[in-house]
Amino acid sequence: MLSVLILIVEDDSKTVKLLRDMLQAQSYRVIEATDGREAIELATGQKPDLITMDFQLPVMNGLDATRALKANPVTKNIPIIAITASAMKGQDQIALEAGCDAYISKPFNMDILLETIKKHLAGSGN
Repeated sequence: MLSVLILIVEDDSKTVKLLRDMLQAQSYRVIEATDGREAIELATGQKPDLITMDFQLPVMNGLDATRALKANPVTKNIPIIAITASAMKGQDQIALEAGCDAYISKPFNMDILLETIKKHLAGSGN
């Protein structure tokens, strides 16, 4: 399990801490990005096993970052779970069309998030 690397893409420090603590408690290794451009750079260089992606980000939003990651042969197969407070109707469909593999709205249930992460890691061979 220690070899599993998860990239958290989130600009809210409290949410980053919550996700980091929760994932590290499950023995996942964690790296963090606070904007979409940084997420693309980290994902391309570090090749995480899974990415959690907020939509409301500075520099480049999460939807554009997801589209770029899914268009890149190096990162296209990395599962991306959207975790966002954006509650607009149809936001889940927009996330899936952008390339997200799952959508979870904030505030999120930790058990559901962990189950979703485990499901997508299992599906990607981890």
